[in-house]
Amino acid sequence: MSRSSLHRSVLLWDMDGTLLDSSEGILGCVRRTVRELGLPPVPEDRIQEFIGPPLQHSFHHLCGLPEAEAQRATDIYRSHYAVDGIGRARVYDGLFDVLEQSAAMGIRHAVATNKKQDAAEEVCRIFGLDRFIRVVRGNNTEGNRKKSDMMLECLRLFDTARENALMIGDSPFDSRGAEEAGIDFLAAMYGFGFKSAADLAGTAHIGMVRAPAEIMSFLKRKGSVPE
Repeated sequence: MSRSSLHRSVLLWDMDGTLLDSSEGILGCVRRTVRELGLPPVPEDRIQEFIGPPLQHSFHHLCGLPEAEAQRATDIYRSHYAVDGIGRARVYDGLFDVLEQSAAMGIRHAVATNKKQDAAEEVCRIFGLDRFIRVVRGNNTEGNRKKSDMMLECLRLFDTARENALMIGDSPFDSRGAEEAGIDFLAAMYGFGFKSAADLAGTAHIGMVRAPAEIMSFLKRKGSVPE
């Protein structure tokens, strides 16, 4: 039996760029943090790279900050985001329909995100995603947890085999994490990372979707609904 024909009993979701269009709040708080630290502005053609990876990684690679300063920048960013950033996000159109329809099929939902654990839980609560999402696994304060570990923790809490799960995300961090965890991956092309089929070259995936509603076609295939 092929992996794509196995029962999907759990969907694992990335958060920023997959569940939420959080770009306005994230990038606004990044710009504010950079100004506050007196750093050169991040080029506009690179700033979206802050969405998805751990913040410490981005402040190091995109701003040239050493590890300790990258952590300080992350702390400053988080203080701004908690006040001004969260409320500027929006749930992608059609996403709640996917959650509702798939839940009616018996599929359970979890989030595996590089966003800090408490922030991820708060986002789910603020936007009503916690109506469907029962498990949230985010990163720690240092941002050094592997995404594959978060995915596997979600499955352990659901007591679900990795073969029966599907990870949905918009970036190489998501696809690599899914591959490391041995979980099938579906690429969200409507987010911030992947923009074309060429971006998925060499990436293990079962397909791509250009809008949340298209996810349902992968869940309604024969053998995809839990028994």
